[in-house]
Amino acid sequence: METERIAKLETQVEVIKEDVAELKNDIKELHSRVTTQTREIVDKMDDMQTRLEHRMIAQAEVSAAQHKAIQESLSVEVDKVSKRVTDLERWKWYVIGAAATIGYLVANIAQLTKFFQ
Repeated sequence: METERIAKLETQVEVIKEDVAELKNDIKELHSRVTTQTREIVDKMDDMQTRLEHRMIAQAEVSAAQHKAIQESLSVEVDKVSKRVTDLERWKWYVIGAAATIGYLVANIAQLTKFFQ
């Protein structure tokens, strides 16, 4: 009876050893899959980061070009307004000078008529 029991236990031990070996292989395969998946995810993240960097650089270039175009446009408009203000100031001084001359002539018309007679 004792030998039968030992034989059964040895058989169970052998089955357990086979199961453990199979589990070790399954774990190795699972580890390999996890490692492969991790590598693929990291590669995809690197690729995505590279694409994002290229897009950011392209957008920065577009923004810089737009900024330059706006700045040039504003510069042209400011120059136009500055010229108009300068012209208006010049005309203002012409009018003031003419008004002063006319005012002087009107105020001194009597003396001027004596001078030209």
